[in-house]
Amino acid sequence: MLWIARAQFGVAVIPDTIAIVDSTAFAFACLLHPPYAWLRAMRLQYGLDPLVAHASPTEPEARFDRRALFGSGLVSFFVLMALPFKLGEASRPILLARARQPGVGLAEAVGVVGLERIIDGVLICSMLFGGLVLAHTDLAGAPEQLVVVEAFGRWMGIAFVGAFVFALVAARAPEVWGARVERWFAPQPRFASWCGRVVQRLAQSFAAVLGARRLGPMLAVSAVYWVVTVAQLWAVARACGVDLSWPAAAATVAIIGLSIQLPGGPAAAGTFQVGAGAAMALFYRHADDLERAARVDGFVATMFALPLVGAAVMAIPGVWLLGRLRSPADAAPAVSSRPAAG
Repeated sequence: MLWIARAQFGVAVIPDTIAIVDSTAFAFACLLHPPYAWLRAMRLQYGLDPLVAHASPTEPEARFDRRALFGSGLVSFFVLMALPFKLGEASRPILLARARQPGVGLAEAVGVVGLERIIDGVLICSMLFGGLVLAHTDLAGAPEQLVVVEAFGRWMGIAFVGAFVFALVAARAPEVWGARVERWFAPQPRFASWCGRVVQRLAQSFAAVLGARRLGPMLAVSAVYWVVTVAQLWAVARACGVDLSWPAAAATVAIIGLSIQLPGGPAAAGTFQVGAGAAMALFYRHADDLERAARVDGFVATMFALPLVGAAVMAIPGVWLLGRLRSPADAAPAVSSRPAAG
């Protein structure tokens, strides 16, 4: 993927120089990282809190422990950045399950995190096509890469919308889907029983997020999260001398977001550069070779490094929060996870 980024889009993995021409914009991009990390970590409360409350009938106002919520989010983002092939995606559900909160086991954590990723995918595809429509003047005479980007976005959109529709259907009848899957594997009774329980718990975690009182706030917070993401990329581009309109910045975020869904190296090395290179081929294609080397390569490298450094810094308070959760004063017997309706 790094080779494709270099050969097809002319993106240097390690530029000779990185020139920051607008230090104010760069400082603004750095200041946006803490709220970006906070929004990314807190969104799961809309799915986790109902599960904990349902499993705590004597405490109807019970919520998922905020130390585990934010600690797992801040740490897992760095793990996701550090490990190749998106292996770090498993870290958030594991950390959430290890918090041993009532009603939240590994299956529920996987379900809530997975549905968050699906919602993000739908929003990213919406940003892609909305940004391309609004940035039509920037795309006048665009090369054939636009056709490839639109086709890739279309197929990814179909996949994410299909997954979201399935989650909606499964959330309406978790027990039915659990029993259905169990019948599919009836020749292997023990395996069938395990699959049925897991699917039922996943569907119940979908129901926890997709409730009428929770889906709206989660979508609103997710929209704010992506606005902050677009603002950060726009600020980095401006700091590096790459002039992008807001629609073009939104489309660039979406193209990179879809590209990094593919397995890549640590910090999405390769897939990130391919996505960024494809976006620059659309929105900054008139730059000559010298200008590209001085600005585009610097922008791509800076935008690649900033989230990695930011994730490493934000992981420090995340580790502290998880450490407090595991302190002797907070020790409590493990709570067995049972299916919990949303």
